[in-house]
Amino acid sequence: MKRTIFPLLLTLALAACDKVYINGDLDGMWRLVSVQYPDSTAFPKQVFYSFQRHLSQVGKYYDEEQPVRFLGELDYNGNRLSMSNFHRFPLEEYPATLQMLKEFHLYSDSTAFTIVTLNEKTLIMQSEERTYTLRKW
Repeated sequence: MKRTIFPLLLTLALAACDKVYINGDLDGMWRLVSVQYPDSTAFPKQVFYSFQRHLSQVGKYYDEEQPVRFLGELDYNGNRLSMSNFHRFPLEEYPATLQMLKEFHLYSDSTAFTIVTLNEKTLIMQSEERTYTLRKW
């Protein structure tokens, strides 16, 4: 009896240590590779989007000592994703302005996306007339 209980408890303990990703392949840090507009394409440098649980973060890391980051709410359900209510990180009382968010190719404090492609390496999403291509970092 003792010989069967110990391996069973060990298996249960190790299984409980698995990370839980509630957003599947979406969770993690993504580098913004390009944004295709109706008349042009932008290739941002050092712009990252991160998604974990119900949080989204956009950031620029061109200066490691002074990165520019904003935290927001994330609502994700399969092929729809929305980011909203951004605040500067470390958290500030006042919300991010549209001028601040333009640096990350976001043009509203509440941006909804339709996911075109999502796998472990690539995320392609559309919002209005823009197509965002991101690669897992």
